Amino acid sequence: MAAKILLVEDSDTQLKFLRDGLVANGFEVETATNGGEGYKKIFEYVPDIVVSDIMMPVIDGYQLCRMIKNVDEIKKIPVILLTVLDKKIDSFWGKKAGAQLFLSKSIDMNELVRNIKATLRRYPLSDEYKAALTSKSSPDSAQARLNVILNDLLLKSVFANEFRNLSDFMNYERVLVEKLFNLVSSFVEYSVAGVFFASPDDFAENILYLDTLGKNLPKSLLSDIQYDFFRKMEEHRTMQNSKFEVVRMLLGKELDYKFTDLTSKIIIPLVFDKKLIGGICFYTRQDMDYASFRYFDIMISELLAIFKMKYQYTEKEFMSVLDGLTGLYNRRQFELSLEQEHNRSKRHPSDFSLAILDIDFFKKVNDTYGHQYGDYVLKTVADLMKSAFRKTDLLYRYGGEEMVMIMPETNIEGAIIPVQRLRRMVEEYDFEYNGVKAKVTVSMGLTMNYQEFNSPAEILKSADEALYQAKESGRNRVVLHEQQ
Repeated sequence: MAAKILLVEDSDTQLKFLRDGLVANGFEVETATNGGEGYKKIFEYVPDIVVSDIMMPVIDGYQLCRMIKNVDEIKKIPVILLTVLDKKIDSFWGKKAGAQLFLSKSIDMNELVRNIKATLRRYPLSDEYKAALTSKSSPDSAQARLNVILNDLLLKSVFANEFRNLSDFMNYERVLVEKLFNLVSSFVEYSVAGVFFASPDDFAENILYLDTLGKNLPKSLLSDIQYDFFRKMEEHRTMQNSKFEVVRMLLGKELDYKFTDLTSKIIIPLVFDKKLIGGICFYTRQDMDYASFRYFDIMISELLAIFKMKYQYTEKEFMSVLDGLTGLYNRRQFELSLEQEHNRSKRHPSDFSLAILDIDFFKKVNDTYGHQYGDYVLKTVADLMKSAFRKTDLLYRYGGEEMVMIMPETNIEGAIIPVQRLRRMVEEYDFEYNGVKAKVTVSMGLTMNYQEFNSPAEILKSADEALYQAKESGRNRVVLHEQQ
């Protein structure tokens, strides 16, 4: 009995050429002019093999192949894909779609026939298999299957596009969060949902945005969710300085329920290139298997793409405010931060302290040991600063060998502790690089936002004057600004 080939090709000329050649070589050939028609004819015709073009409208060869391999009744039918494309990526997609062979259309008929016969020998279909498939098949059932697949493809496409539209709000985090919750709440059941964007800045505040669907929930409940969520994130990176912020919560009577009332949850860390770039969570009072939600995997995949773009955008901005050598914030960012901190302390009266550090005899270090050693000293002092200060403190390279520290919510009595700790750490450190070992010390001037200061410039000037006194009085010491 002649082997039955289903030939799928949208070009009339190519279809006739291939059909005539295959018939002349003893095959029985049924044809279809697109992927949808081809899929239906598999159930009606029950071929021994499918030979399909790739570039076709509506359903292409890759999709047809994937559809065949995803249906248990027909997945054993071998598929050969034909194309004029010759790039590695095309062969890659052919294999990923499940095709047994990926051949160029430029192949001659004799070679095509040899490949078809070899594939039929390697993947034979038993008469029992074909008989069972024939008994189950009807035009109506084939069309119904196709309709389900086409509807699924359409829904997945619409679903994915809805998420991709969120990229328009990449630069506006709060708007992005609200749009994301608006979309997710339209198809996912939850009592509370959360979203978190990780920052490349280790000192940045980690905010879990929460959506309560407009309900006024107890702060203790939301705090428990924050703790539960960031505990999961801790598996991927250290989480400090975290808080939650509620989006879309309306004023009204506070609902009386606790964290233990949330019977179902899912927390999903979003990781790219081994880095945590964010996370999403859902909590509900109903019994729910979130992972079984239709299109849940597509949602996570699209969210990963959005979070990746957001992280890369933030990373680009972050790198523009960093000093390339030390990894500290640069002078421009210091000036902006000092003004912001000054304005904030005026609006909401609070203390903050500022210290300026200068590496003692740094020019001599450079002249004696060379600029490479000098760069090593600068970077090492910066690393010691990061160890000596809190995550919430802001560290800058002001210029040359001068570094600056801003300590929010800290008076001068509190600030002297990490400042002196840093001075001692530098003094005790062995600066060893490329066989050169030397000792280095630093001098520091410390001030805070006293009432006498009317501007950021005056605060900075007072720290600079204190630094000058530290250097004049022998170096390797901390001098405090004397309040007027």
